[in-house]
Amino acid sequence: MDAAEQSLIGRIWAAIEAKDWKTAISALEDGVSVAPESLYVFELYADTLLDELQNMEAGWLLLRKFVRLAIEKDSKDWLLAAMNQLFDSSRDYSRFPSGERLSMGKELSWHILTLCQQEDAHSRAEYYEAMARFFHEFGNNDLAVDLVQMAVTLLEGLSLKEEVQQPLLAQLLKRLAEYKCHKAVRAALL
Repeated sequence: MDAAEQSLIGRIWAAIEAKDWKTAISALEDGVSVAPESLYVFELYADTLLDELQNMEAGWLLLRKFVRLAIEKDSKDWLLAAMNQLFDSSRDYSRFPSGERLSMGKELSWHILTLCQQEDAHSRAEYYEAMARFFHEFGNNDLAVDLVQMAVTLLEGLSLKEEVQQPLLAQLLKRLAEYKCHKAVRAALL
């Protein structure tokens, strides 16, 4: 980050902490204009609109832009961040157009799958986990389970420090149990 971007982020955080939403939004809009390469500013802007202000209309417009930029940049960080913004399990998406959200998730998944082939095992595990949330939410739970299992296998094969590897594995195993439970309940109902 250069000094101008650091100053801008300082202004944004000061406004957010003071719950001065008008100033925060103005600074975030400036940030997107001044630092269009800053993934952090885009994520912070989306989180502020969607989580703090519950402004779904403006948030949805920003998510569309976020997804377009992620696809244009074809960057791991941007693609994962866009997928996370669209499929964050702690966020209520009921007021979003699900068809368009599904379409954006599919498009992101195709780009992720293409880029994923060139990545290391840790990065592939991150990609698989992100795509699993998308597929689970939109009804392809079998594929979601397979993707999480592949992510677990990849992470188990890495020589990471235990304090890094264990939380990642715990998160994946929790998600895997959730998806398998969902799969079993669904099978029982059919």
